[in-house]
Amino acid sequence: MNKIFLRKLYKAILLLAAGLWLSLGQKGWAGIPLPGTLPGNGQVVTGTASYSLIGTNEASLSVIGPTAILWGSSAPTLHNVTGSAPGFNIGSSATLIIVGNSVLNVDVTGNPSYIMGTLKASATPVFVANGSGIIVGPGASITAPGGIGLLGYDLSSQATGFNGTVSVFSNTPAMTSSSVTIQSGATISTTPGATYASILVAAPQVNIGIAHPNSITYSRRFDVLSGYEFTGYTPANGSYIKSPTVIDGSAGSITITGPSISPFIFKNSDYFVSSGNITTNGNLVLPGGDFKPVHNTYTEWGLGNKSDVASGVLTNNGTLAFASPFDGGRQTGSLVNNGTILANGGNLYISVGGSITNNGTIDGGGFNVILKAGVHGTPIGGGGVTPMGYLIGTYVIGGGINNSGTISGFNGVTLEAANVNHLGPYPLGGISNTGTINITNPSGSTSKSTLTIDSATGSVFLFGSVHAADPNGLAKASFTTNRSGNFVMDMDADVTAAKATFHVDNLTGSGVLTASTVTLDVTGNVRNVVSQTNPLLNGFTIANGPSGSTNITIDADGIRPQILNLHVNGNAVINSGDTSTFVNKITIPTTGLTTPVANSGGNLLVNATGNLTVTGSSLSDFALSTDILGLSNAFVFPGGVALKAGGIMTVNTSIDNGYTVHAGPNFQGVFLSAPQIFVSGPFVTNGNTIVHATGPIIASVYVTAPASTFTPNVYTAVLSTQNGPVVSPFPWQ
Repeated sequence: MNKIFLRKLYKAILLLAAGLWLSLGQKGWAGIPLPGTLPGNGQVVTGTASYSLIGTNEASLSVIGPTAILWGSSAPTLHNVTGSAPGFNIGSSATLIIVGNSVLNVDVTGNPSYIMGTLKASATPVFVANGSGIIVGPGASITAPGGIGLLGYDLSSQATGFNGTVSVFSNTPAMTSSSVTIQSGATISTTPGATYASILVAAPQVNIGIAHPNSITYSRRFDVLSGYEFTGYTPANGSYIKSPTVIDGSAGSITITGPSISPFIFKNSDYFVSSGNITTNGNLVLPGGDFKPVHNTYTEWGLGNKSDVASGVLTNNGTLAFASPFDGGRQTGSLVNNGTILANGGNLYISVGGSITNNGTIDGGGFNVILKAGVHGTPIGGGGVTPMGYLIGTYVIGGGINNSGTISGFNGVTLEAANVNHLGPYPLGGISNTGTINITNPSGSTSKSTLTIDSATGSVFLFGSVHAADPNGLAKASFTTNRSGNFVMDMDADVTAAKATFHVDNLTGSGVLTASTVTLDVTGNVRNVVSQTNPLLNGFTIANGPSGSTNITIDADGIRPQILNLHVNGNAVINSGDTSTFVNKITIPTTGLTTPVANSGGNLLVNATGNLTVTGSSLSDFALSTDILGLSNAFVFPGGVALKAGGIMTVNTSIDNGYTVHAGPNFQGVFLSAPQIFVSGPFVTNGNTIVHATGPIIASVYVTAPASTFTPNVYTAVLSTQNGPVVSPFPWQ
């Protein structure tokens, strides 16, 4: 290859490179500006401006009246200064000083704007707008005593007629990937300056790094908006003619990293909103989300997708707190915590419209923790919540809660969830704990300490551990599941509480409930099946609390036959709550009860290792013992009743399980087993079942029978000598 050919080849390469430069334009070759770079090719569209060099790499932009300048224009009207390059860029070691009045700087090059050096304004509101993005470098310094707005939108159309305010509309031009990025190490300040000088950062994507708590300082507001429109923003006082509202269908993104040690603290009046996702790192205190009594949005995310707000996610990887209780259940998506969320001087209250997933730590410190997912409403009778799927603006919410980390509250932890719209990773709105729940009050049992877990639409899975600092446990534990369907309260964790209440469908689990008072308001089964042949091994375990005995209310309200199997370690006193055997009572043409309850035909087994006492209670509907025999109360269950005690059994009321003339073969009678049995009331059973006892007892037995030959489905109670009591072994050993 000769030298002439090489020279021709080299010249051809140069010509090709030049052609590429011309065809791609500046955008194809854009990058971080050189040190000393200053804005260039400025076209004044509104107002008056002069531009001059006042020192090495230092320029002054002086404006009269509200002024708008298109930087990088093909028809510039401002003379460039030494170091000028097309667009609005401030290189490292360069300084731009703006004086006079408010100014809108719009970069129209199609390349991002870089602020790597120093931008100063003298009590002058300043805007920098670029539909291709803005980067504020780690060594940048912005001082704007009159307030500043950094906008990743093309506001060139607002240059004509600029009056000192800017707006962003749903159709305002911007690259989908346009962002405002403030890199860690940059400083932005509006102080000292105007009393209300504020900072606005708005773009389809926002990335903020804050190295120190004082890296960003402001007088009134620091608003961060992604995927939101607004009208007439004034940085001098942080006000809007029309406050920020979400852009439908947008998917905003905010990523913010706070300091590594002390937190950066937003004011509670700041807007921190993304129509899509938010990611937090480092140490931060975000604005709260109090929507009462009117909609005052502070922190929100996910509203860009109206039909599934829960798809928007705030992911915390750092240490996070909120400036006020976060009641964002109506206007937020889901929350994923991989770091730490702390209380901020009061109860740690977080309500979101989607799900809550905790893989880290949620710590109330000296305060309680309340977490709500997909819940909008207040607790109703029975411990449930009011789920609401559609809200203002038809935003659709719903979620569940999954804790695989640690949740710690001082005197209480409350978890509530509802998902009527079947959204997100927990479509039924269930609550799951595979981590740790702590109540840290050392005197919690006497200070009304509580654990409340409430799923209005799904199941509850209490695995992992529940720990109370008080050796006597909690004052109260309350659990709720959806009671319409086939849902479950699965309790593998041990729970100790003076009082425990279950408003659930099915209750199961290998955990031990230690309590003095237990209320079982159930529509399904209660048992922990480990044996297919011996029901005595399948009981849900309850242990005595400090009182040495457990009072148990067994309220069976199912719509299908129920199997209730309890194993009590120690002594128990049981009653049947408002359980009934019949739905209706008639008096014409004869007096009797009709329509057995829907859950008739089930089985109740209570196995206590100590003494067992049976007491009566009032009914919600009807039973033969109270409504035909006229007894004041009774122990009622519409199916087989098997009671076993390792100590003394005392029956202080009537045991009534009579609901039909011909019951099934699945142990539908009454079975009593104890070394000593004392009975002080009659029995009422079915027409074909028998009262059994392991030792002799003296008691009357009434059976279910037709009230007359003309009314075979109207029942009364008839004294029987054929249905027991008989002495026989207990069915299971």
